[in-house]
Amino acid sequence: MDADKNDTPKPPEALSSVEYRARLTTKLNCLIAVLEVAISKITKSMDVPGANEERLGRIKNNLENTLSICHRARQTLDKTANGRVAAQVEAGRASMSARDYVELSSIEEYRKFKKMQPITKVEAQTINFEELARRLSEG
Repeated sequence: MDADKNDTPKPPEALSSVEYRARLTTKLNCLIAVLEVAISKITKSMDVPGANEERLGRIKNNLENTLSICHRARQTLDKTANGRVAAQVEAGRASMSARDYVELSSIEEYRKFKKMQPITKVEAQTINFEELARRLSEG
């Protein structure tokens, strides 16, 4: 494998890159799946008559330890991603000013929108526009 094709950003910007985190998460999930299959096969092999249970037990232990590390790494990666989203939401809330009030019908509506989180890409992609139009036309 060519080291230049690894697409690994330099350390300071590594975890701030959404694309890099997504690739890393995919690789981590694949590794977790492989480890789980390997542990399952080792467990089945231990039940076979004449199996070297001591050796298989050490292998299984090592695989389980590696799996545990992978789970912790995935949790850390998820927390990093969620922390960045939360920071972006907070930044978005702080950026709404009294000037925005001019576009809203009341101070209550301004306060409501100031507390709301921004619409996510997933929400925007899953909108049922027919239902939305029906609800808006009802008043």
